[in-house]
Amino acid sequence: MILLRLVMVVLAGYPLYQDEQERFICNTLQPGCSNVCYDIFSPMSHMRYWLIQTLMVFLPYCLFSVHVIHKVLAYMGNTNDQCRKSSSSTYHGVGLQMEILDFSWAYLVHVLLRICLEVGFDAGQYFLFGIIVPSRFSCSHSPCTSSVDCYISRPTEKSLMMIFIWGTGIISLILSLVDLIGVCHRRRRSDKLKKQLLLLENDSLKGGCCSDTPPHAKLAVTPDQMIVYPDCPLTQPGEKKRAS
Repeated sequence: MILLRLVMVVLAGYPLYQDEQERFICNTLQPGCSNVCYDIFSPMSHMRYWLIQTLMVFLPYCLFSVHVIHKVLAYMGNTNDQCRKSSSSTYHGVGLQMEILDFSWAYLVHVLLRICLEVGFDAGQYFLFGIIVPSRFSCSHSPCTSSVDCYISRPTEKSLMMIFIWGTGIISLILSLVDLIGVCHRRRRSDKLKKQLLLLENDSLKGGCCSDTPPHAKLAVTPDQMIVYPDCPLTQPGEKKRAS
């Protein structure tokens, strides 16, 4: 949606708004009246506002991508250093020590920031420009001596452009909200699964596979509370059946 909005603003918006002030005609000869009325009608250029909006909404994507690349490169560097320092000449067992990097919190922050930017720019667009472009604008601000009627060029085409920008903004906001709900749901499921795996691993350790297991040890609910037993033999499922 961001790329679609950027393409439409550059290819369709620029030819439409490049002569906006020149074709803003007011029925007065009072010097400076037309400029003042145009400033009231359009406090900021539509093109500049939409370009700033598109770039700012795209900024969270860039920050999240840079964060992911930095974390992955740092993790790969640390893994390579550990492999070089290892006394073993092979990489046997390195795959068991690798961890899956978790970017769920960074992605959640990125989605929240994107939603805030979308809401803020949509609210600013509503207060600055409204929803549609009128064909006539009345102005009575100084230095205009009386009420002056000003006429906007191609109001129907500009109204369609405004509706398109509004539509892409609303769709992008809805997709961001759906993405936020999905991230929260996956995060809750992941935490629940991790807790269940820790409880199962503690139950297996307390079941007697290691002689050093304390008989009244409490179950760990976080990885920091796990008790590691290096002398615990690994029993394959088929070996237990043969022994019996």
